Order: sequence, then C-alpha cells, then structure tokens
Amino acid sequence: MRINPSLILSSSVLMVASIANAAPLTPERMLTLARPSTAVLSPSGRLAVFSASRYSIDTNKSIRNLHLVDLANNNAVSDLTPQAPDNAHDNAFFLDDDHVAFLSKEQLFVKRVDGSVEPYALSAYPVGIANVKYNHATGLIAFSAAVYADGSLAGAKEKDEHQKENKKDTALAFDSLMVRHWDEFIQEKKNNIFVATIKKDGDKFALAGEAINLLLNTGLESPVIPFGDSGDFDISPDGKELVFVSKINTPDNAWQTTTHIYTVPTTGGVAPKNINPTAVGAASHPVYSATGKSIAYFQMLKPQYEADRNRIIVHTNGESRIVAGSWDRSPSSILFDSKDEHIYVTAEDQGHVKVFQINLATETVEAIVSQHSQSGLSFIDDNTLLFSTSSLKTPNDLHSVDIKTKTITRRTDLHAETLANIHLSTPENVWFKGDKDVDIHGWLLKPIDFDATKKYPLAFIVHGGPQGAFDDSWSTRWNPNVFASAGFVVVFLNPTGSTGYGQALTDAINNNWGGSPYIDLMKGLDYVLENHGYIDETRIAALGASYGGYMMNWINGHTDRFNCLVNHDGIFDSKNGFYHTEELYFPEHEYGGVPWDPKARENYERWSPSNFVQNWKTPTLVIHSDKDYRLPVTEGLATFTVLQRKGIPSRFVYFPDENHWVLKAANSLRWHSEVLGWIKKWTAQPKGTSPEKILVDESSQIKLN
Repeated sequence: MRINPSLILSSSVLMVASIANAAPLTPERMLTLARPSTAVLSPSGRLAVFSASRYSIDTNKSIRNLHLVDLANNNAVSDLTPQAPDNAHDNAFFLDDDHVAFLSKEQLFVKRVDGSVEPYALSAYPVGIANVKYNHATGLIAFSAAVYADGSLAGAKEKDEHQKENKKDTALAFDSLMVRHWDEFIQEKKNNIFVATIKKDGDKFALAGEAINLLLNTGLESPVIPFGDSGDFDISPDGKELVFVSKINTPDNAWQTTTHIYTVPTTGGVAPKNINPTAVGAASHPVYSATGKSIAYFQMLKPQYEADRNRIIVHTNGESRIVAGSWDRSPSSILFDSKDEHIYVTAEDQGHVKVFQINLATETVEAIVSQHSQSGLSFIDDNTLLFSTSSLKTPNDLHSVDIKTKTITRRTDLHAETLANIHLSTPENVWFKGDKDVDIHGWLLKPIDFDATKKYPLAFIVHGGPQGAFDDSWSTRWNPNVFASAGFVVVFLNPTGSTGYGQALTDAINNNWGGSPYIDLMKGLDYVLENHGYIDETRIAALGASYGGYMMNWINGHTDRFNCLVNHDGIFDSKNGFYHTEELYFPEHEYGGVPWDPKARENYERWSPSNFVQNWKTPTLVIHSDKDYRLPVTEGLATFTVLQRKGIPSRFVYFPDENHWVLKAANSLRWHSEVLGWIKKWTAQPKGTSPEKILVDESSQIKLN
C-alpha cells in the first residue's frame, strides 16, 4: 500500500493566514485543490475510505482515486487505488474490514485494503448503476439504475441499442409537464431501485442471483431527479425492507412539491406502502434506526414551498410523530444512535452548519459541534462521531467529536501542503439592524496584505436561493477568499429570505423579493461603510447569482451607488419567467399564484426588474448558460439587450454547456477571469471616472463579438 505524503496528517496546525508574503488564493489554486467525498467507515470503525478528485490545468482533466484513513493508527492516510479518470473510483464502501467495493465506470469492483490483490469486477450489469448501499448483516446491496417501463436492466440495454440503430429523428414528445428539469429534458427511462445479494466465494466476493427491481410496475421513481442520490433510500438493519422517497407522478407534479415516503420488502413482488399518504409538502432523507424499529425522515408541511422548515418525523409501529416540533431550525441529515435514544442532525444556524443531538424521549436539542460547517455523519463507536468539516478558510477534512465531552479531533489534513503558503482571510461576523429592525447577519473578509491605513475596493456579494445563506463553509463557486486575494474587501450578507436564522426570516421574502431583502442589503452596506474606514465607498462592485442576479437587476433599477454589477443567471422578468421555468411551484408560491390570476399578476409585476429598466445606469457584466432550465438564457439575453440598447457599458458571457452553475473547471477559470477582470476594471478608479481597459485572459478561448 503506497503512502501519499501530501495526505498525511500534519503534526502541527498551519496558521496560513499569518504567514508573511503568502501567495493569493487564485482561481487556479482553488480549482486544483483536492475535493474529498464523504467518508465511509469499516464495520469495526477502524478504517475510513473516501474518494478525492483533483483537476489539472495542464491536461484540463480531473482524476480521482480512493484513500484509506487508519483511524486507529495515528490517522495515517494512504492511497487505496491509483489515480484514474474522474468517472472511476467512487461510491466506496466496506464489504468487511479487509475489502472495499467501489464504482468504476458505473460497475462495482472489489479491492483488498492491504493492496495485495488487484481490483476485480464484482458486477457486470447490462447498464450502469449508481447510488450503491450495502447491508453488512445480510450482504444485501441496493442501487439505482435508469430503466424503461418493463423495469429490467437487460431491457434497458436492448432498447437503448435499438433506438441508437433505428431511431432516425431526435424528437422528444410530451403530453404533460415537466418537459425538462434543471439541465436535462425528461427522458423515457426512470430511476428505479434494485437489490441483490453479495456472497463470499472462496477468497473473493460475488453476486448471487439476479437483481430485483423493487419499483417494478409501480410508476414510482427513486432517487428523485434532478439531485436525488443514495440519501433517497435506506436498507433496514435486518435487510428485509427498504424505505425510499418518491415524488408524485400526477400531471400537477410541476406545480406541487408533494413527495411521499414508501416502504417495500426487499424480496420484491409487493407493492410499496406509503407511510405519509396525507402529506402535501416535500418529504426527504428517510433512514432506519439502528434497531430497525423506527424510520425517521424530514417532512415539509406547506404545499408548493421548497424552503419550508423540515420537521423531523419518527415513524414507529405504523404511527408517526413530530420530534422537537418547536425547534426553529431546518435539519438536513439524520443519524440514529445504536440504542434509538438520540438522533443526530446537521442544520444551519446563524452562518454555521452545526451538529445537534436530539433526545427522542425529552425532545431536547443540544449543539455538539457549533463552528464551521459539518456533513457526512457516522459513528466510529457509540461515543464518537466522524464527519467532514469545511469553513471559509478550509476545504473539507475529516474530524471526530467525543459526544460526552464535545472534544473535537482533526483526523485528516488533506490540504496542508497545497495551502501552506496561501493567503486565506479570517472571516469576521457582521451584525446590523435591517428592515423592520430585524437583526441581520453576514460576513466580512479583509483583502490580502491588508493595511488599515489604506483604502480598498469592496466586492459586495448577494447569495442565491433566495432561501439560502452564506455559511462558514468552503466552495469552489463564489469563494469569498478568491475575491479577498484579488485585493477586495469582501462583504456577503444573509438578508431577509436567508436560512438558518429562524423560519420567520426565511418566509418573510415571500411576495417581498425587492422589498425587505433590498433594504437589508442597503442598510448592511451603509453599516460596513460607516464602521470600516478602510473601505473606499467610491469603489464598490455588487455581484450575485440566481436570486443574487435578480437583485443585481433590481439594484440597477433602484440605485446607482455601485461602480458596476455582475449578474449571473439572474431573473429579468418575473412574470415571463413563470412561463419558462420548470418548477412552477416556486413562482406560484413566491408570488401567490399563477400570473393570469389578476391578484397574483400584480405581485409578479410589482417585483419584476423589467419594470424599472428606465432607471438602469450601472455597467453590468451578464453571465448566462444555455442548459440553465431553471432561469433560461433568455433572461440573460433580455438583460443584455436593455443594457446595450440604453448604451450602458455591458458584456455578455455565454456558456453553451453549463447549467445554473458553472461546473466545468476550464469554464470556471474563464468565469473567474471575466468576473475579476470586470470588477477590477470598474473599481480601479472612483465612481464616475472612465476606467482603464483591463484585459481578460482569453488564451485558448474564442471571443464572439
């Protein structure tokens, strides 16, 4: 087994922000950092396995491999598999303490943890599989695969091949919504969940028998597109049953969020049982308790509202109850302890994603981990939780916490070498009074090589959602430290509509898109300018994506205090946007109905940036992508058309192969080059002066104008 020195836990904590003459966190450096997956524990809890991908600018390709962490031996990190193309070596899990199974090119392979034997194939299904889960007690695996109405893996391959050879046209025909979702048109094939059994055959593992489709002839689909994964289903501890989530498939699925939780025997041939049949909101994340006596899941109560608070439902012996119903936070993951006495959840709370312990008998809620952002909980033993932590200064690394003492132990330091001499600003909390005297929170980063006697331009970033938040977490999209390393003070606030500050603040943006959030943002900007004299109030750029892009258009119609704006995938016309988007429940909830209803139409018109274009003055960079079906590219084109027709300095950057997010690394580099070039250009001089031309790096790119 080869030890990778760059992944071994550092013997001391590196205070990278304090190193003199540290290099900036450039987009190139950020995008080439390792991106580790959630870790999975061995049955004994001694080992953990995870995959990590890395991007190479030189080859414009990403590679991925599996890593082992020996939690019982000084947290030593080693390579389990060699580096391979990014579609290989993922979704790893332990078959026992000595063997790891993993997906490579959509089929399962097995590798000994001691590296003594080369990986061997475990599956050879006719089509690719995904989202694999394993039950150690019974050897049962569950996985998803996209199949046609006949429900068979072989039939999916046969029909795929037949259509490839015989279908001459490219047409898709639809008789109901949705026609497309997120970045793909709805296909005839649907996600189904299959189970199979793995047995030991001599010194190797092998699949026994045929895979069974548990959703056969049900019309149900799971995992739920577009973001469904293995969190959409779970196997009972005894392997006899599976619980899964499935969205309604009736004609109103495009304007309702209704999602149901089902149980089904793993023997197949039995219709799934709906355990929340009266639910009208979205349900998610079903899990079995460690004893198998209960199922927990999240349930939203309001129809059509994807940002309603997740209530924790525990279903036992056919009865369901809400746990900690008065707790005003919306959890995002659930884990039972071994005795079914407590559950552990992650939830946003005032700019952090914390780990909370909830006593199932008393329903008391207690924070176990309170700083930064946690994900991927699992038990090493009854008193020790393993999880990933990231922050605004650090990408994901493994940590553990002693539940009794709340002592946190770092388990990996994957980025110590690559970030050793990189400047990473320490985030500062910002609290101020927003609209209606509500307390509003946000963050501030000082720029690289900060000198309090100097003046710096400000990058003022508005988050999307709008029901979302800027948390103390790492991201390769809109990473505030990239802007700080480019010489900007960075301010990013969580105004009305944000999550993690109580459901009332989240709900308050409903039919209020350009009202309280805009007032919060302007008051927040006033606050930081008044209290941080090193910010140059004549050199301010505002930037945002999705709802943040909407806010850029709204700002342009309501103030000219900014030197420039950056609008990524933002709404131009709220009313017309209804007719173009795919998830109709979102605008119907936000604006109180459909736009042909007279009362609702007033709301759409009231909050539409298109109705204020006569006031636009500010130079704007517009970015949009062709595969963005949430906010189609016509929104960006309309914005750019107005800017050009009014003679306002503007630029349109178009990505034909991206969705609502710019995900491809080379495209992300171009995105950063365009954005940083634009805001540097327009903040180089005080507002009102002509900027010097700053060229964008367009090497190996095609410029169309």
